[in-house]
Amino acid sequence: MDGSKALELADLEAVGPGTPAGRYLRLFWQPVMRLKDLPPGRAKPLEILGEMFTVYRAEDGTPHVTAYRCPHRGTPLSLGWVEGESLRCRYHGWRYDGTGQCVEQPNEDRPFCERIHLRSYPTRDYAGLIFAYLGDGKPPPFPRYPDMDRPGVIVTDPVEILPCSYWNRFDNDHCHIPWVHRATALRTGRNDLLVIRHERVEETEYGWRGHRSIKGEEPGSETGLGKAKLTHWFMPNVRLFFAPCRAKGFQGRDLWDTKMVWTVPVNDTSHAAFDVTHTPVEGEEARAFAAARAEQEEEHDTRWDLAEKILAGEMTLEDLPADMTAYTSFTIEDYCTQVGQGPIRGRGKENLAPTDARLVLMRRLWLREVGALTSDRELTNWKIPTEPLSAGN
Repeated sequence: MDGSKALELADLEAVGPGTPAGRYLRLFWQPVMRLKDLPPGRAKPLEILGEMFTVYRAEDGTPHVTAYRCPHRGTPLSLGWVEGESLRCRYHGWRYDGTGQCVEQPNEDRPFCERIHLRSYPTRDYAGLIFAYLGDGKPPPFPRYPDMDRPGVIVTDPVEILPCSYWNRFDNDHCHIPWVHRATALRTGRNDLLVIRHERVEETEYGWRGHRSIKGEEPGSETGLGKAKLTHWFMPNVRLFFAPCRAKGFQGRDLWDTKMVWTVPVNDTSHAAFDVTHTPVEGEEARAFAAARAEQEEEHDTRWDLAEKILAGEMTLEDLPADMTAYTSFTIEDYCTQVGQGPIRGRGKENLAPTDARLVLMRRLWLREVGALTSDRELTNWKIPTEPLSAGN
């Protein structure tokens, strides 16, 4: 785009190489796949940030992210197979080690392996996810989050892929809960979801922090929401918040999940949500909890089919099965509202209200930082706290 033209929000929907938002997101480590979805010794194609890559795990389980195509004849490397830490192309058997260096050309009488190097990207696993640094140059230090490093159970949910811009999820403000999730609240008796909330937000050294309150509460008496009164945002695309545990058999207790969601564009018109939950249970209770959460994945395969029927008017959110978990119906409800919005440029003029303070701050931070990047100005050095935010900050 024209560097002299002020950035608009719609300019941030494009995420491919060289785009303003694409450049900014590539300055940070990003999750690209759930670890358990890629067994050791397997390779898969990967689309993220508007580019195609190959992701594979060595036989010892170490993850690797490389260029999508073999530099010989352009065949997708995910068609090949893993040998130790190496990946072999299925077309002509060229083999690449974990650094991307070609180490074997079996058909060639005079191999020239030393001249062939497959681009590879810094990769590691954390909290059940595979992360990669997809930018140029040396990566920044890998970020760790104290809330995820505490004793307890970590559950990494199936990756949600929604056919809409990542901004549709970014803008999913807290005021939506009693309306979007009304059907779940009524079906499960969760009257706490139906209260109207207000939120005030402030910039922090890591991004922003939101303080929620029930409408009509006196300032400073935000006790009705418990730990749910706080939410945190780590720039550029990580949300941390707290919610009462929704696993079957564990509801109704004073047991709070700490949830982190990385929202990563797949391309300009779809995004992936990588949802990780920490629950402070240990020992035998931890094993029972993990089993209860595993059962929720059984509903995963059908939920988007139901969401599309709702968007098409063939059923309503109130028609969802009575025995569906709140976790699954929540995701369906969010899918319908976020996907239903469509792209930013196609919505027409917005009429923002005072309760849209979170959207206003988020957009301001992003436009400020991406504008600085495209103008070669200094960027904010965001800093993750060294202590868990779940301690009550």
